[in-house]
Amino acid sequence: MADYLRLPATCRNLFRVIVETPRGSAAKLAYEPKTGVFEYSRPLPVGNTYPYDWGFVPSTLGDDGDPLDGLVIHQAAAAPGVVIKCDLLGALRVKQRDPDGTKVRNDRYIFCPHKEDAPDEPVVASDVPHDLRREIEQFFLSSVLGTGKKIKLKGWQNAAEAKLSLTKGMKSFKRKFAD
Repeated sequence: MADYLRLPATCRNLFRVIVETPRGSAAKLAYEPKTGVFEYSRPLPVGNTYPYDWGFVPSTLGDDGDPLDGLVIHQAAAAPGVVIKCDLLGALRVKQRDPDGTKVRNDRYIFCPHKEDAPDEPVVASDVPHDLRREIEQFFLSSVLGTGKKIKLKGWQNAAEAKLSLTKGMKSFKRKFAD
């Protein structure tokens, strides 16, 4: 079984995103590193489904102790465990308060499959359009209902700013898991 957490984050200047929850799913799935499987985590609030493939960037570590989150904007739906090589479009900055009161930064990075690897018509080209940003914001605000978590949206980063944050997450992973 592949060790998804330790897969290199980048390949040929593209970011890898491991899909946990495919587009259209009404339940959140999560990779469980101890068993190497994708487990049912929880249902989404009634009427919600993932608008795009959701997963994580391997070999990164965020403030919450998990790999950095990624949403892959494309027309298809992958499956848990699929690795997609992506271009980075930007990030939605998120401040999260967990049920125990802990506050952490938990940004959502936005990607699209690299055009040579995904010849279908791209949904987005080089940035996240304004209307799509609002839809993504609404999804994330509603997706935490019933979890005890509260999130506050802190604005958007462009691709260059988001890349700096991803690089920081890669360095955090290397420090924690240096062999």
